[in-house]
Amino acid sequence: MWKRGARPVLCLMALVPLARGIDQKADRIFINGMVWTGDAAKPRVEALAIRGPRIIALGTTGEIRKWAEKQTQVVDLKGRFVCPGFDDAHLHFLVIESADLIGAGSVAEIERRVGEFARRNPDRLWVEGGGWAYADFPANAPHRKYLDAVVADRPVILSDRDGHSRLCNSVALKVADITRATPDPAGGVIDRDASGEPTGLLKEGAVDLVQRLVPPPSDELRYQSLKKLLDRAASYGLTSVQNASFNAEDWPVFERVQREGGLKLRFYWALPFKKDIGDDELASYKKFKETYHGPMLKFGAVKGFLDGTIDNRTAALFEPYVGGGSGLPLWTQDDLNRTAALFDKQGFQILLHAIGDKAIAMALDAYEYAARVNGTTGRRHRVEHVELPRLSDLPRFKALGVIASTQPLFANPDKTVLENFAVLLGPERASHADSFKLFDDAGAVQAFGSDAPVMSMEVLKSIYCAATRQTPEGTPAGGWYPAGRISVEAALRHFTRDAAFASFDDGIKGRLAPDTAADFVVLSEDILAVAPEKLLTTRVLLTVMGGNDTYRSREF
Repeated sequence: MWKRGARPVLCLMALVPLARGIDQKADRIFINGMVWTGDAAKPRVEALAIRGPRIIALGTTGEIRKWAEKQTQVVDLKGRFVCPGFDDAHLHFLVIESADLIGAGSVAEIERRVGEFARRNPDRLWVEGGGWAYADFPANAPHRKYLDAVVADRPVILSDRDGHSRLCNSVALKVADITRATPDPAGGVIDRDASGEPTGLLKEGAVDLVQRLVPPPSDELRYQSLKKLLDRAASYGLTSVQNASFNAEDWPVFERVQREGGLKLRFYWALPFKKDIGDDELASYKKFKETYHGPMLKFGAVKGFLDGTIDNRTAALFEPYVGGGSGLPLWTQDDLNRTAALFDKQGFQILLHAIGDKAIAMALDAYEYAARVNGTTGRRHRVEHVELPRLSDLPRFKALGVIASTQPLFANPDKTVLENFAVLLGPERASHADSFKLFDDAGAVQAFGSDAPVMSMEVLKSIYCAATRQTPEGTPAGGWYPAGRISVEAALRHFTRDAAFASFDDGIKGRLAPDTAADFVVLSEDILAVAPEKLLTTRVLLTVMGGNDTYRSREF
């Protein structure tokens, strides 16, 4: 359980190096384990000692026992596996409870879940939800009629699992005054049927026509949602997350939980990447960066969108989709270059959502331009998702020092991936989509994340998918384009050491070594010694962040 008292205060202190020496006794020692450190200098040990928020020693059980005194707590790991705490390098934290449609699989199940949520929440003025997939609908065609059948008295708005489309019922369209005469907004699409009537599906920039009308949640609802989500993340072994979006209305809630000593994760935030940002707003960005620099709350990045997604045909491609269209680029190269150079010069790390090969090339071109005109190096700029790179662009990641920020569960070969995503690309392009081995082979730094709530934050499920390219049910046999598989150890490294590098925290966390943060997780299985399928039943037994237990299972 989360310990209150002196230690939560320690975990908020600057993580300054501790003086070494056996006279520095440990608060706790963990012995008789199988510890994967992620540190090439000492990759495997049996035990570790911690004092305050830091690790002070690693070694054999006999060596670590020497760090104990009468008051030291001794934890017998009984041969269990220990590794650095997991770090989700790309997600969107603080999700208000809504209808969960992930894995629904059919219209009937979507209708059941939406109807049930609406009945359980009669006071909600809007019915919200998310996680549906195009393949959940007949002919991959979402339509408002399915929502009208279960909720006809309130507006309904449901996000797809990629977060780039919304499906609305007829009431929501009426509230937003969207009719057949409504033009598509800049950078967006109002989907229409053969007669020109809106189907209820809104893509990219059209989403805001309805989303802006949804009333914001109360501060108390945000607060309770944040605490629940922190508990859930800790139960998955997460000790750090990198938030790829920033909502100013959420910020007071994070500060409230921090003051209470209840933050169970370290947060790294990205502010919006804006064209023609004003001096005052840029100054506010710098203030965030100067004020919040860790170890619990940290700013240092900006995040922008270059295109949409493949599933809704808005990812920007060099060659058309099967069936037509080449996506929806959201920037010109000149504007992107200029804006990237501005933020690069000001010392910000840049995160650019780029899924299609054209958008990925645009991101790399912008980073190359910024480095050239500013004479900068080491910014560790990132391409987020990077699902369909041109093979010729892969060497540029290492050459430019650009991080590939990828999401293993995007390669989960479910119905939507096989019957919509892969079909739209065709076999040649699909064969190297979400292929994590390509980046490893190219020598690029690859940081893994979930893009939650798009996909689950459950890290072990992500590692399984990266290693097998199969669904949890084991399909397809041999994996979907198995040449893209990587080892479990490589996937674990991308969720620890490489993720820490992606947020400039590689000297502080991501590996277990003296003077690094006491952030680690205890698992029920040695995931490096068992078949990948065993990861699906491996349990998180204990999560420790900054020397404090943030999650402990009943069996530990």
